[in-house]
Amino acid sequence: MIWIILVLGTILRLISLNQSLWLDEAINVMATKSYSFFGMITQYAIADFHPPGFFIILWIWTKVAGISEIAVRVPSIIFGVLTIYIIFLIGKKIHSKSLGLLAATLLAVNPLHIYYSQEARMYALAALAVSFNIFLLIKYIKGEKMNLLFLIFSNLLVLASDYVAYFIFPAQLAFLLLIRKKALLKKWFLAFIIATLIGIWWLPIFFAQLDVGAAASANLPTWKFVAGSFDFKTLPLTFVKFIIGRISLADKIIYGAVMLPICTLFAYLLYRGVKSLNNLHRKLLISWIIVPLSLATVISLVIPVYNYFRVLFVLPAFIILIALGIFSFKSKLKYAFLAAVLVIQIFSALVYLFNPSFQRDDWKGLVNFLSTKGETVLFESSGTLPPFDYYAGEEINAKGGLKDFPAKDIKDVADLENILQGEKQVYLIEYLVDISDPQRLIQKKLTQLNFKETEINNFHGVGFVYHYKK
Repeated sequence: MIWIILVLGTILRLISLNQSLWLDEAINVMATKSYSFFGMITQYAIADFHPPGFFIILWIWTKVAGISEIAVRVPSIIFGVLTIYIIFLIGKKIHSKSLGLLAATLLAVNPLHIYYSQEARMYALAALAVSFNIFLLIKYIKGEKMNLLFLIFSNLLVLASDYVAYFIFPAQLAFLLLIRKKALLKKWFLAFIIATLIGIWWLPIFFAQLDVGAAASANLPTWKFVAGSFDFKTLPLTFVKFIIGRISLADKIIYGAVMLPICTLFAYLLYRGVKSLNNLHRKLLISWIIVPLSLATVISLVIPVYNYFRVLFVLPAFIILIALGIFSFKSKLKYAFLAAVLVIQIFSALVYLFNPSFQRDDWKGLVNFLSTKGETVLFESSGTLPPFDYYAGEEINAKGGLKDFPAKDIKDVADLENILQGEKQVYLIEYLVDISDPQRLIQKKLTQLNFKETEINNFHGVGFVYHYKK
């Protein structure tokens, strides 16, 4: 039965896999072309605030499989499917094989997990690393014989995956202190210290990342809202996204009206799931959810780290509790609640998978559009952007419209007289304009040069592209 679930999970994660790479994916992928293996870790990683694990995997993988959209996303599919299997094992350990199968099914069709199992980034890896780490901890709790090296390896996997995933360690510590098992606490602490010492070589790069992040926050004050600054909506939004993934509705009143009964249903199942557990497993799952979310919230007051996708590693615990909530009912009610949850999750997943407006930024469509025009293209930045370069290569004459950013004065605009000398038409891509050029100084400069806006095209995720003519 578990193999059928794994096949289902794999099939769902293969649908629409060739959608456009978005900015962060393209930055990673283009870096694998530009940097050596050691350069990827010691130079590129400084500007991308994450541990080295995914960078190492992606660099090696692209040398074997290439850099097509599908190829670069395959590792995340593998991580996602393996997580489904680990959740089956966890459910089996804490309750029964039937619970494991149900939890695995719910994760297989979960729209948020499907989305990030299709992304060439580190979030599916972090979810796998944490789930595997928790599984080994459960085996220790149950007194099963196991080499300490496995726990050390799983700790290293977490340390290499994503910084926010590190919050699982305080969660485990809190749990172990609550259950008061000194021998187990000593083993856990020993494995953690050894893994930390092995990974201490990364510390200088981590400090360099902090310096770059601090400089970016100082120079780009609005970036923190993109990166994950504190917001009172973040926790409720996390709950919603855990249920329906990345889909949404433009009309927030209708969106709220639809989500209220759905969230009420899932909240009730969470409550039932928590109540149905024995004290030991209840403490473990609650620690897995509450401690990382609380720490991410508090730290985001200072460092912008909290976004719902960065806590994807909490989703498996959420799914297990929902499965337990369904299991807590007697026969007919159990199947009714199961059907309701499956319908909501599968519907949300299919909307994402088959509706491009809920998929990643449409850089592919933008480049296809511009390649038929043959005109100069300007960016609201100091250069072109990796997703554009990935699709356009050298075929389109594209330039950065700013000398530096954020642009504070007209003098920060590039020498457009020179760039556009002899040109009668130009396209301006406004992507990230609120961060790089909030005063729209490039548009003002184009007006000064007697260019007039004649057409606006909108590309999903990329935003507006303005056509100017003299």
